[in-house]
Amino acid sequence: MADWLHRTVAGLAPAAPGYKRIRFAPVPGGGLTHAEASLATAYGTASIRWDRTVDSLTVNVVVPPNTTAVLALPGSDEVELGSGMHSATVPYRNPSGEKVEFDPFHWVNN
Repeated sequence: MADWLHRTVAGLAPAAPGYKRIRFAPVPGGGLTHAEASLATAYGTASIRWDRTVDSLTVNVVVPPNTTAVLALPGSDEVELGSGMHSATVPYRNPSGEKVEFDPFHWVNN
């Protein structure tokens, strides 16, 4: 379960053995409005944080020195990244294509 949260929800996964290349591909969904993950690699710390609003997704990533990464955001083309800190904001719509309406004060109890 923790691996799924790390790789899928937060979106931090290897794209090559040993994290020499990293894939940042967060999958926002449900009632989550943010997630973050970091990982100590042989090259340094890789990290991601994403924040979702009603109509946008902002992602901040850190690519360790001597590595490369790909950033894949919903509804956008993949972007190649070099080492360093990177930030991107894209429009966000739920998988059905409709604008996501988020009410932080509405809780659903099952």
